[in-house]
Amino acid sequence: MSADVPGMPTVKERSLRRNVGFAVSGRAVFALTQFGIIAVLTRLGTPEDVGALALASALVTPLFFLTSMGMREVHTVDDLDRFTRADYVALRMLAGLLAVLMTLAILATFYTHAGWLVHGSAIAFAMVKYFGAQMSLNHGIFQRAERMDYVALSNLGRGGLGLGVFAAAFWLTENLPVALAFESLAWLSTYLFLDRPLLRRLGAAQPFSELRNVHLSTILALAWWILPLGMALFMLRAAMSVPPILLERYVDFATVGIFGAIAYLHSALSMISNTLGSVTAPRLRRYWRKADRRAFVRLSLGMTLFAAGLGVVAVGIAVFAGEQVLRVLYGPGYDRADIFSIVMLASGISILGSPLVASVNAGQAFRRRLLTNVLAFVVVCALSLLLIPRIGALGAAWAMVGLTVTQTGLNALLYLSVLRSFPTTPQAETS
Repeated sequence: MSADVPGMPTVKERSLRRNVGFAVSGRAVFALTQFGIIAVLTRLGTPEDVGALALASALVTPLFFLTSMGMREVHTVDDLDRFTRADYVALRMLAGLLAVLMTLAILATFYTHAGWLVHGSAIAFAMVKYFGAQMSLNHGIFQRAERMDYVALSNLGRGGLGLGVFAAAFWLTENLPVALAFESLAWLSTYLFLDRPLLRRLGAAQPFSELRNVHLSTILALAWWILPLGMALFMLRAAMSVPPILLERYVDFATVGIFGAIAYLHSALSMISNTLGSVTAPRLRRYWRKADRRAFVRLSLGMTLFAAGLGVVAVGIAVFAGEQVLRVLYGPGYDRADIFSIVMLASGISILGSPLVASVNAGQAFRRRLLTNVLAFVVVCALSLLLIPRIGALGAAWAMVGLTVTQTGLNALLYLSVLRSFPTTPQAETS
C-alpha cells in the first residue's frame, strides 16, 4: 500500500516491473500519437506547416519547462513535510498562465514579421501545453502512488483523443492553428473526464474551491525551492530549441520542417527513456530515506543498462534502415537518412544517461542540475552557430550530438556526486 496518498488503502501499488511496463507502454503510445500529428502534417500539409509546428514547439516548450519547474518530478520525491499538494496545484496553474503570457510577449517582440501561421500556431500550441502541464502534475501524483497504469491511461486518453481531433480538424480546414486549438480542447476534456476521476480513486483529487485557501507566500516559497530545477529544465529544452530556431534564421522554413520531423523521433525516444527514470524515482527516494545505498545503486545502474540497450537498437535501425523508415513514416522529401543517423546517435547517448537524472532527483540535487544544463546549453549554442550556417540541417544534427554528449557526461559526474552525499543513517518517515 502507499502511505503517501490519502485513501490509498483501497488502491494497491503495482510491482516495479509492472510499473515499468505500464510506464513504457503508455509513454510509447503517447509518443506514437504525437508522431501521428507530424505524419498528418507531412501527408496532408506542406513543409511550411511542419516548420511552423517545429518553430512553435521550439518557442513555447522551453517556457513551460521553465514555469513547470519540474513539479512532477519534485512532487514524486518530495516528503510533503513543508508543502501540500494544494500548493503544487495552485503553483502549476499560475505558472502555466505565466508561460502563455510569455509566449504572447515573445511573438509581439521578436516575431512581428511572422504571419498568422506562426502566431496562431504558437498561441494554440501554448494552450495545448497549458493543459498538458496540469495533466503532468496529475501524473506526478499517480507516480508517487506507484500507479503507472493510471499514467498510461491518461497518456492513452489525451494522446489518442488529441490525435483524432487534430487530424479531423486539419483534414477539414487545412489550418494548423485551428487544428491545434481543437487538440487543446481534447486535452482539457481528458483532464476533466479521465484524470480527475482517477485522482478521486486515489483520494488525491484537489477541489478547486480549496485553492483559495493556499497562501501566496507558501506558493512563492515552493517556487523558490524548485526554481533551480525549473531553470535546469529550461536550459535543457532551450538547448534543444536552438538548432531549429537558427535553421529558420540561416536557411529556410521548409528545412526547419524537414529537420523538425526527423528530430521529433529523438523527442519520442526521450519521452520513453525519461519515463524509465521517472517510474523508479519514488522507489529511489525510498532507498535514499532508508540509507540503502546498495539498493539505490543497483536499481539506478540496472535501469541505465536497460536504457543503453534501447539506445543501441535505435542507432542500429537508423544506420541500417534509416531511409526506408523515413520514407514510410513521412513520405517523399523527408528521407534524409544522413540527418536521421546523426539524430539517432544523439538519442542513443541521451537515453543512456536519462535514468541517472532520476537518481539525481531522488537525492534532491536540484541546484547542481542547473550547472550541468547551463554548460550543455553553451555547447549547443556554440556548435549551432559554428555548423548551421555552413552545413545547414546536418550541422543542427551534429549540434544535438554535442549537446547529448556534454549532458550525459555531466550527469554521470553529478550522479557520482550524489552518491558521495548519500545518507548513512535512515531518515524519519513522513506522511
